[in-house]
Amino acid sequence: MKITSRKIKTIISDDEPAARESIQALLKSCDDVDVVAICKDGKETAEAILELKPDLVFLDIQMPELNGFDVLETVKDSFIPAFIFVTAFDRYAIKAFEKSAIDYLLKPYDDERFYQSLEKAKQWIQARNRHEQFNRVESVLAALETPAEKYVKRLISKHQSQITLIPVDTIFAIESEGNFVKVHMTSGTKTANYTFKQLSEILDPKTFVRIHKSHIINRDFVEKVEPYFHGDHFVFLRGGTKIKLSRNYKEALETILNQY
Repeated sequence: MKITSRKIKTIISDDEPAARESIQALLKSCDDVDVVAICKDGKETAEAILELKPDLVFLDIQMPELNGFDVLETVKDSFIPAFIFVTAFDRYAIKAFEKSAIDYLLKPYDDERFYQSLEKAKQWIQARNRHEQFNRVESVLAALETPAEKYVKRLISKHQSQITLIPVDTIFAIESEGNFVKVHMTSGTKTANYTFKQLSEILDPKTFVRIHKSHIINRDFVEKVEPYFHGDHFVFLRGGTKIKLSRNYKEALETILNQY
């Protein structure tokens, strides 16, 4: 069904050729969509938006030159199309997009999810006005810049085509395994593609405490701490898990024992 009286001018922006080709192929079946530009980096995308004034942009987040949010910042005072963000995962994306974006596509996505997102964008384009567009972009940027918003409430575990969202308040321990981690939850264990450095930036340090080079624990699950040898300790978690607290992380002991 054609929603607008003219075709929806659309830009595809992604630094991965396969991702660009996939979106282009999916849009070929849409008679009311006209792909006016295909861009491979943020700078090229911003220039195309300002020149072509599209109705819709499929915008990757992590790109060369300018990232997706830099593109928003560049064009927000001149022209605001509808944006559908496309991302493998960004620590800010889910919370910000749920509140502020037209929609986001989390790679990998299937055809049904893509067309649902496209339909949402079409409806927004039909009903939009300039004031609503400006406020939407401003709220995305504000969400990214607000310190209170920087800690996530969910982690993502991907296995083949299956994506699992893990509420952080169910996690009692995280174990490092090279470039991956094992996330131990009350409901079981999942493998996720994070490093400890990434986790230190997206998890609340008042709750998630690194006690060993290979372990982070959720202090809300701590039942007791017992001294071991040479400054080491054992931390006992609800459910019977016991993890060594290394003397090299003695500041973690203070964090665990101190009240909030």
